[in-house]
Amino acid sequence: MSTIKPFRAIRPAADKVEHVVSHAVERYSTGAIQQILANNPFSFLQVIYAGRAQKTTYTEQLHTIKNRFDEFRTEQILKKDTEPCFYVYKQIKDGRSHIGIIALASVEEYQKGIIKIHEQTLAEREEKLKEYLTVCDFNAEPVCLTHPFNQALHDFLYSKTQTPPIYNFSYDTIQHTVWKLSDANDLNIISELFKSIPNLYIADGHHRAASSTLLAESKKKQNLNHTGQEPYNYFMSAIFAENELTIFNFNRMVNSLNGHTMESLFKAIEQSFQITPCSTNMHEPKSQNEISVYIEKQWYMLRLKEGVNANADVVNSLDVSMLSNLILGPILNITDLRNDKRIAFIPGIRSIDDIHSIVDSGKMKIAFCLYPISFAELKAVADNGKEMPPKSTWIEPKLESGLLIYSLNG
Repeated sequence: MSTIKPFRAIRPAADKVEHVVSHAVERYSTGAIQQILANNPFSFLQVIYAGRAQKTTYTEQLHTIKNRFDEFRTEQILKKDTEPCFYVYKQIKDGRSHIGIIALASVEEYQKGIIKIHEQTLAEREEKLKEYLTVCDFNAEPVCLTHPFNQALHDFLYSKTQTPPIYNFSYDTIQHTVWKLSDANDLNIISELFKSIPNLYIADGHHRAASSTLLAESKKKQNLNHTGQEPYNYFMSAIFAENELTIFNFNRMVNSLNGHTMESLFKAIEQSFQITPCSTNMHEPKSQNEISVYIEKQWYMLRLKEGVNANADVVNSLDVSMLSNLILGPILNITDLRNDKRIAFIPGIRSIDDIHSIVDSGKMKIAFCLYPISFAELKAVADNGKEMPPKSTWIEPKLESGLLIYSLNG
């Protein structure tokens, strides 16, 4: 049984929403951020980027962010809803439509494994995000959760999209539409429907969920009157059925062949894979157990040989693990994907021209393109208590910062 909870979102005034929302900071170049800061006083980047240019401690920068956030509220750029709501959210990007619900998820259910993970987190990053939440007191980027398709929930959410929305706008060619549900009957229907869903799965945002849990544990120890209903017991989530998510591949590029020539590299790879030159610029694998390779301005397709990797478990049977276990580790000597500077990751949404440009320039020697992981594979890994290699998936939709904000101080 999954428990979700409505909340009173802090959100942009309707006439300012398209000027307020922003991508996450890491999705911009420094130049693009500076241009937005110079030309758009309403951008949420004015909040989340506040203090970056100051030569102060991280904690002092966080206080600057908090102060700027409070100013946005005082100036009525951001306002808080007066009643708890669920928010139905729709995004259209590149012709792909995604519909889900934005609500609060339970820290306790995360701790109990009702909300399941497929990726381990870094303690240092967890602590840093926990400090962010502690000082700033708000959550502006939801954790993306997913679940198996539920027909009744699907029908209910789609029925609500036929009513007038509170927002319907485009930002950076992406269309966003939001409906606010505050009627007691609607809230009860949604809550009951989620009780029929045994588990939720983190699709994106493992560190955000983990840091919210650290915060909750810290606050609980400090609160002698802890009830379990305090705001810190929940984290904001965007929840989508499996068919409403798009999972892209996360490709790899390596800047060294570990002393190999192309010929000796391919000879080593041939122990596990059949190698076929691509006669055209066809580069994307069409099925599992295929990996495409770009090297010396030519594409090749690797197909796993029969019997190789036959007894692998749910993690090691993934193409991304197969690449690490059969090529990156034993042949290129790359065993630490998180820290090895020889390897770089490029999401599957990026243009193939980017791969050509980077490899042809000599910055990288070789690129490996993978077939996307499926929801069934993600679920199997999580259900078995396993974890995928780092950068295994790029999942959309990506939600914008500043669209809906959860206050942690009530």
